[in-house]
Amino acid sequence: MKGNNSTEDYLKCILSLQNERGSVRAVDIARTLKVSKPTVSVTVRKLYDQDLICFDQDGHIYLTIRGRELAEKVNEKNILIVKALKSIGVSEQTATEEACLMEHVIGEETYKCLERFFERHGQTE
Repeated sequence: MKGNNSTEDYLKCILSLQNERGSVRAVDIARTLKVSKPTVSVTVRKLYDQDLICFDQDGHIYLTIRGRELAEKVNEKNILIVKALKSIGVSEQTATEEACLMEHVIGEETYKCLERFFERHGQTE
């Protein structure tokens, strides 16, 4: 499933917060992504309608299995892009910022080629 930028950013954010804190609230997402609570509400509703997140009785947000798989895939793509950019001399800050933009447009073929390149050349961080 190819998500849009907003969907992927929200899923990555929820994954990170969920791994860090165990549970996620809408206000945590708003603070992390620097967006308004109403914006989070609209997007969270869309994620729920797509079966990418669910809620507990206290309103905490959790990724569904499908949502976690997509979030992890986007996160892995981001890590690989950062690694690729840093390997050619891009600074950590720039690599991190630009990887967030690039992860949304790099297709599966390019991702797999980058992955194979780093596997073949034994480059790790």
